[in-house]
Amino acid sequence: MAWIWVGIGVLGVAGIFLPFAFGMEGMGGGFAIAFVSGFLALAAAITAAIFTARARILGRLLRGEDVLAHWTYPEADRANQAKKELVEEKRASWVLLLIIAAFSLLIGIGFLIADPDAGRFVLLVMVGLVVLLAVVAFLAPLVRHRKRRRAVPEAIVSREGAYVFGMLHTWKLLGARIDDVSLGVGSKPALHVTYSAPVLYGKVFLTRQSCTVSIPVPPGENSRAEEVAQALRGDRERAAS
Repeated sequence: MAWIWVGIGVLGVAGIFLPFAFGMEGMGGGFAIAFVSGFLALAAAITAAIFTARARILGRLLRGEDVLAHWTYPEADRANQAKKELVEEKRASWVLLLIIAAFSLLIGIGFLIADPDAGRFVLLVMVGLVVLLAVVAFLAPLVRHRKRRRAVPEAIVSREGAYVFGMLHTWKLLGARIDDVSLGVGSKPALHVTYSAPVLYGKVFLTRQSCTVSIPVPPGENSRAEEVAQALRGDRERAAS
């Protein structure tokens, strides 16, 4: 995945110079295309770096380095977990899309008002970006759901993150932090870890996006789950102090 974003970044860099190489005037849309291409190249570079860091964390989890718990589950648990998370991720994807779409269209309309000739190119690119993100918002949860259904029914938890039913969650990466850790009891106990990371929406404001991962606790592993929860709470308290 990191290499895909590297390729997107290369295309973005090329888009900065190609309009002028083909004789396009700056005020005739060249500056607008260069601006959008530069933004795309920067976003791709940051995303590629994040995926590279996540791959390293996943490698350490799979190698068993500093692992707090490694649990396996029956096939039925995997199916139930995959169905539950599909519903949650669909809702989260569309909410995020609406926020990004609003700011993208706001930027495009702002350029159009400030400079109608060049602004129409920016608005067109922003509309295309929203359409692309809509496709991603629709497909991404389905792809992750398919991955969960095929993944080994296991959960690996460390102080850096968790690999649960084929999906990686990290809370020690680029400003991410653990916000809450709880242990649900009952017929289906689960370790709930809520973490957040800084997200920049539309280059307008910085906020934190929160996510909660529910890790089923196998029968007889409640004491181990409590030890994991205590370890993660300790990390959270030390980070906050």
